[in-house]
Amino acid sequence: MTPVDATTVFDPAAQLAAYADLPGARTLLDADALGDVHGHALALSRARVKPGASALVSHHRTASAESGPAAAPGRVLADVGWTLLVASRHKRDGALRRAARSGAPLLQHDSPGDGPYLLSGGLEADPRIGRRVHRVLRWLGATGAVGPAGSTAASSLRVLSFNPARHAVLHLPGTQQVLRLAARPLDDILDVTRSWLALGVPTLQQRAWHGKSSVLIGEHWGDGDLAHHSRDDRAMPAAAATGAALARLHGAALAGDDLPAARLGTAVPDVLDPIATLLPSSAGVAQHLARQLRDRLPERPRQGLIHGDLSPDQVLMSLGPAADPSSPQIRIVDLDRSGRGPLGADLGSWLASCLVAGTEDLAHAFLDGYAREGHLPTDEELAVWTARALLAAATDPIRRFHPDWPTAVVRRLELAEQILAAPETLPFPVATGHVVPSASSGQRAAHGTGAATASSCAPLVPARVLADGTVWEVARAWPDDGRGLPLELRADDGPSGGRGLRGARLDPTTGSATVFAPGTDPRLPGLARRLAADPDASVVSHRPGKRAVVRIGAPGDPAGERYVKIVRPGRAGRIHDALTRTSSFDGPFRLQREVAADEESSTTAALTGTTLHEELSLADGTWRRAWRDTLLAWAEALAAAPAEPRDGTIHGPAEEIAVLETWRRRAADVDPAGAAMRERATGAARRELSRLETPAQPSLIHRDLHDKQILHAPGLAPGLLDVDTTALGDPALDLANLRAHAGWRELQEIWSPEHARVVREEIDAAALRGRIPAATLAAYEAGTLARLACVYAFRPRWRVLARSLAAELVPGTDPSPPDPAGPPSTPGRPSTALGDRPTLPSDPSTTPDERTVTS
Repeated sequence: MTPVDATTVFDPAAQLAAYADLPGARTLLDADALGDVHGHALALSRARVKPGASALVSHHRTASAESGPAAAPGRVLADVGWTLLVASRHKRDGALRRAARSGAPLLQHDSPGDGPYLLSGGLEADPRIGRRVHRVLRWLGATGAVGPAGSTAASSLRVLSFNPARHAVLHLPGTQQVLRLAARPLDDILDVTRSWLALGVPTLQQRAWHGKSSVLIGEHWGDGDLAHHSRDDRAMPAAAATGAALARLHGAALAGDDLPAARLGTAVPDVLDPIATLLPSSAGVAQHLARQLRDRLPERPRQGLIHGDLSPDQVLMSLGPAADPSSPQIRIVDLDRSGRGPLGADLGSWLASCLVAGTEDLAHAFLDGYAREGHLPTDEELAVWTARALLAAATDPIRRFHPDWPTAVVRRLELAEQILAAPETLPFPVATGHVVPSASSGQRAAHGTGAATASSCAPLVPARVLADGTVWEVARAWPDDGRGLPLELRADDGPSGGRGLRGARLDPTTGSATVFAPGTDPRLPGLARRLAADPDASVVSHRPGKRAVVRIGAPGDPAGERYVKIVRPGRAGRIHDALTRTSSFDGPFRLQREVAADEESSTTAALTGTTLHEELSLADGTWRRAWRDTLLAWAEALAAAPAEPRDGTIHGPAEEIAVLETWRRRAADVDPAGAAMRERATGAARRELSRLETPAQPSLIHRDLHDKQILHAPGLAPGLLDVDTTALGDPALDLANLRAHAGWRELQEIWSPEHARVVREEIDAAALRGRIPAATLAAYEAGTLARLACVYAFRPRWRVLARSLAAELVPGTDPSPPDPAGPPSTPGRPSTALGDRPTLPSDPSTTPDERTVTS
């Protein structure tokens, strides 16, 4: 693209004056001419033009009469000012009246009697924020809070930023604090800041100054911004840390409308008029870009809490000796536009600013950090949001008096065109000498193969939900049931149960959450009724739309502690049926005893004991005895179970493969970044399971047996929970479930390696007693581990570790997808993480006595 009028002498001030369409605008928009009006040299910093109505510019002296403290940031207050050319006599008179009330000097320069009128002044005379500046100066002067003894408030105050009639940022050298003054109330910034801090995102605390909602005060922090220090050795780690922090912000779902909408402007930036007037040959390009954005921006982008104007100059850095280059200190600031908005806007804003500045390395580092904590959108969406940001910033060079603004404007349009034409040309995360390598390249590969949906930022289960000013941890989540993803929330600082637990649903398209009122669920009306009937009851588990478990019965209650499982109306009969069809487990195990039931709930007496999820003592043998007793009870229950299925179905390897495939598809929807590794892990497990036969002697098995389902109480038979999954099937599946969970608990560091080893020994001994071939146990264990890698993709706390689990299940290190027609393989798992595979011979008749195995 060729810049407009490249063969002619271009006069920027004359061009802008023609656009302003006001007599005298040429003087206002030329630094030399305006300097002559003011009687000293000055530089123009910002312009706002309303054609035919007004032109407003901010400026500062190029040679300061008062230099101020040498090390102080910003400019001396007296050096900063504004000049306004306005056509309306009414607006001129209003500005003069406001300045007269505060006593602020406001100059009216020579101008025609019928206008337009030329006015100028300092910050105190600003037509919108002048009174606020005046109050600040009056208070500071009265308290002596600024500057050394004998100095005045005005001479010590420094201006960090000034946008006339909009806002000013002032530095107080005596207190090292910063004041932000605006023409509007800033309560929304306070709300957003509190939310950022609650989510652990690095920003600066602010508070209202003396109760004034339009003046905020906070600390002056750091040694400058990332844009200024972009060539420093610490810039790349700082950009990566910014990306990671933003991903944490984006990873929190928002509930309700208690946060403002991000101030992004229109979906397609409205810049066509100034470009068509100032650069007519670029008008067609701008129109074409606008049409493309209208067609390609997502209709329902994923929403969340965003910055709204993210760029390297909005990130402060600390460069002091205490700063660790490998873990830089950063603060993300200027949250004026922050609020609820499309997540892709932040990513596009950062990329656009880096592309314009020629700091693509910061874009790489930023996206790498983001990918480590969150999930990048598709190439297409990243390109669309970047192009949108470039178009929105296309006229910035004009507003900021860039010396070669025609070329700068055209450059932004060119970049937007190139990106939309070839989205893959955008910078993506790469491993560099400054940034820790991540799995981001795998994410991009997944996008490229169409693994991700067309919605902005794939619907990862959020780690946190922000609702009513409270941050809720997402403890568990389940697949979308057509009404959104069910979430179980727990308050960060709340109790582990009771009223500190809430149900919610996540919209997988927008990422917004609906948090239910405490103790309610629209699909489980019995929950609210139960809590109303038992004020001391507490919710201990809640899967929205399906079931909730409530604990009732105070310590002094003669009926004892009880648990009420609440389901949808008319479905409680299934719970009763499950308890009756598992009679073979009753005796070897202590089962939950139903004491009351209705159409939507089943109440059972509490079972004494501690779940085997918690570690018991190894030294005195309690841990081994608890597991041996459990496995002996399990074998006894299987021996007493009926040998024929009531409905003719048997849960064998084919059924287990079907379950695994279902979970693989579900996990891909919420965690595309781990999809490729899970695909290989489930493929390997599928091949092992497919070699197994349907059991010739099926038994009634639990089918979901794991450590949290088993209770230990000294002197009592083991307790068994949640028997509603029982089915006639292969006994090896129950043992494999237990063995897989032992490896997973060790990987989670919930169990010590020694605790996990003891459990595996006892399970292998039980397999020997039950004449279960080692290959069968290993195949079901591989399937269970692969399924766990999928299930835990729904649990934010364990999502990354679940990817590691899937990686350890993949044979060797070959990253290529498994060949279904290739030879069968055996998952190679390091013994340090998931334990050794069962090594028992396939012929149990040659197996040594179990004492040699468990000793």
